[in-house]
Amino acid sequence: MAIRIRKIKGYVIALCAAKTRAKKGDIYLDDNAHHALTNKFAWDWYKTEIVDKNMVELMIKEESKEE
Repeated sequence: MAIRIRKIKGYVIALCAAKTRAKKGDIYLDDNAHHALTNKFAWDWYKTEIVDKNMVELMIKEESKEE
């Protein structure tokens, strides 16, 4: 799902891009970015490969290079 990140009344919120129109200042995340973030959050918070085990393995490997 494509997402728009938007600041409203001091809060940063995520909105479904299909249900909202673009506004100045929005950050647009396409389906691929949303998928990548879903995997990142699932791993960081729950240590589970909820969506894509291969993607989580790549993420862990890449992050370990930075240490």
